[in-house]
Amino acid sequence: MEWLITLLGTVVTVLVSIASLAYWLGRKFTDIEARFKLMDERFGLVDGRFKQIDGRFEQIDKRFEQMDRRLEQIDKKFKELEQRIRAEIRRSFLLSAQLIRALHSSLIDFMTVKKVFTPEEREYLIREVGRIVEAHTLKSNPLRPEEARFIKQVLKEIKEKDPKEIDLRKLDKVMEIADRWFLEDGRFEAAKLWAIVYTLKAILRAERGEL
Repeated sequence: MEWLITLLGTVVTVLVSIASLAYWLGRKFTDIEARFKLMDERFGLVDGRFKQIDGRFEQIDKRFEQMDRRLEQIDKKFKELEQRIRAEIRRSFLLSAQLIRALHSSLIDFMTVKKVFTPEEREYLIREVGRIVEAHTLKSNPLRPEEARFIKQVLKEIKEKDPKEIDLRKLDKVMEIADRWFLEDGRFEAAKLWAIVYTLKAILRAERGEL
């Protein structure tokens, strides 16, 4: 009987130990689960903060997009303003040029009627046209080579032909060339060419008895 009592004591001791271990492990697993839950909650908070940060970045991106659109609108308005200013400057420039030409034409016509221009001055004007043409026949210049040849041919006719045999429309063509050159390049020589050719035309008209 003693061995049975001893065996029962041992079994009871083992069962108590197993129960204690199970209880302890249960407590530990509960604690671990609680910690994991706490970690999950913390990760949830971190995820929430990242989502908030993402939302703020999205708001920042939207604001930058709005700024870009506003800058594009401002840039467009500046370009429109620049175009209007350029157009106004060009209009004022052309009006001033037309006024100057009108005054010049009236003055030249009056001086021609008064027979102010001498043959020497006539020759000087022809030479001056030739000089301007020779100085501006480069390919990069608005005065094209074929236009330069045409002007030289007109000058030759003025030198060699009787005033009544000269086609004054050719001088009008030369003035059109000077006009285009002036509008494209704004060169002083282009305006001077127009003024000289107009003066030569007025002299020729006087020589033909038309003034």
